[in-house]
Amino acid sequence: MNGVTRFMGAFALAAGAALSTMATAQDMSLIEKFKTDGVRVGIAGYAPYGYKQVDGSFTGEQVEVVQHVLSEMGITDIEYIAMDFGALIPSQVAGRIDLAAAGIYIRPERCEQVLFSEPTFGQGAAYVVKTGNPKGLNNFKDIAATDGAVLAVLAGGTEEDLAKRDGVPDEKLLKVSDKAAGIAAVLSGRADGFALSAFAIADIARTAGELIGVESSGSITEIAGEIYKGHGAISFPKGTGDDMAAFAAFRDQFDAIQADYMASGGYAEMAAAWGFGPADGPALDMNTLCAGGL
Repeated sequence: MNGVTRFMGAFALAAGAALSTMATAQDMSLIEKFKTDGVRVGIAGYAPYGYKQVDGSFTGEQVEVVQHVLSEMGITDIEYIAMDFGALIPSQVAGRIDLAAAGIYIRPERCEQVLFSEPTFGQGAAYVVKTGNPKGLNNFKDIAATDGAVLAVLAGGTEEDLAKRDGVPDEKLLKVSDKAAGIAAVLSGRADGFALSAFAIADIARTAGELIGVESSGSITEIAGEIYKGHGAISFPKGTGDDMAAFAAFRDQFDAIQADYMASGGYAEMAAAWGFGPADGPALDMNTLCAGGL
């Protein structure tokens, strides 16, 4: 039994109980709406969370979770909409998308704006550097301590906050809109590194590192002297007025099916394709993360 299975098995029964008591008429009407009208899922367009393949289909760890759970609900009409990472939560608040599957980390300020499922993974951060790591940069403190070093980060992404917490001043951060812009900044010399989650950076190094001349800085699991593990999850709109209860009930039903998926071992088998293993299971639940941060 792997780490993910152990964690999810602990609350699978509780999630099932919540499902039986919270599957209200509003919940069912929302499911029926998605069955009839389809569901819009926002992605940031990068591996390993959610991206478009050469054949036009979509995949990724978070996309596969969404497809499994919605299929179990009987919802098969799914439209994936790629956008800048920083636009995902505002798009949910504005009602332009119904879910986001981009490995968004659960953080207190985000919990004020959207609902989250239970996390499916926990991981460290990393950044890409040019092959050979010419400036010897391996963590955020190295960026802060090295004269002239600049780190590219996604605007609105967790890595910007992590870098600042570890002493990187704002003037050493180059905010970019997406993965391609971050990698381009490193290759052009405008930045010395581009930070993302450890999984995303490992995927860049594995699939394109030799071709474009980049490598990983190595996983960063300590921030400001504390052990760090970012937890990613599917997010949902909170809704307003009468819609609030419907979205909350829908999220709870999603959670119950996701818990079954993870407890069964099906999730672990699927996620292994992107390098997710037992050590990458969640260490904290959604309520704890919403209350206490990273």
